[in-house]
Amino acid sequence: MATTSRIKQAIVFGRNPHQSDSFDTEAEAAEALGIETFQLDLHALLEGNTDRALAAIPERGHLRLLYRGWMLTGEEYEALDEALGELGHELLTTPAEYAAAHYLPNWYPRLKGYTARSVWTEGPDALEAWHAAQELGSPPWLVKDHVKSAKERWAEACFVPEGATREDFERICAALLEERGDRFERGFVVRRFLPFKVRGRTPSGPAHLEFRLFFGRGRLLAAESYDDFDVDVPDFTAFERLARKVDARFFTMDVAMLEDGRWVVVEVNDGGVSGLPASIDPRELFAALLGVER
Repeated sequence: MATTSRIKQAIVFGRNPHQSDSFDTEAEAAEALGIETFQLDLHALLEGNTDRALAAIPERGHLRLLYRGWMLTGEEYEALDEALGELGHELLTTPAEYAAAHYLPNWYPRLKGYTARSVWTEGPDALEAWHAAQELGSPPWLVKDHVKSAKERWAEACFVPEGATREDFERICAALLEERGDRFERGFVVRRFLPFKVRGRTPSGPAHLEFRLFFGRGRLLAAESYDDFDVDVPDFTAFERLARKVDARFFTMDVAMLEDGRWVVVEVNDGGVSGLPASIDPRELFAALLGVER
């Protein structure tokens, strides 16, 4: 009778050498737990050269790999999954699970009553987005693509103020397209603007009472302030019920308090491509997610 080879859990890091990141710290944390780590040549993957991209991945054994790295499109993540499969390995998060948390049109219907009302288009037609946005009533709105906003350019490429005209809206959409470039994902998303409770200021503008929650297999693994303010972290375990509505095993949910004291979901994303707030110890997160002893 054939025996099934033991599946070993490991982490593969996909880095952008032109941008700073915390992956050295995360790799050290993983290795301190006895979790093996590997490097992915991200440029090679994005160029379609999967052989070079996975040159550091062993060709023998059976690894279940957590991808920790820069954001991939669903198609790029699927290509990574297929290439690893040819080597006998698998990703901890399947491509279907990645897409379920990565793209707003996938998670929004499941969390519709707990987040800002949203509409979207398939494709970069700003006029189509304007017509779709009329379902939301008058601005203010926020505009982004299916995955990411350009909130660092708040006034030019993200926020649609009260009284904005169609020309204003199209100008903001054009700035978003310019900012996202070839990483613009699938289409426009327009969301109702919600008045979040302001906690303080950051160099890029107001900081809200917002927290990033990491969920793994339906459990809350970690929760910390999004902007790294020294605040008490509320007990967010009640959000586990809401998290079970998202069909993914490892993802983040950003939540914020409204001015009236209610909590709402700001965003959902795949856990592997979500940045860790500085106050989260990656050892604790990896140990909880991968079930290893600290």
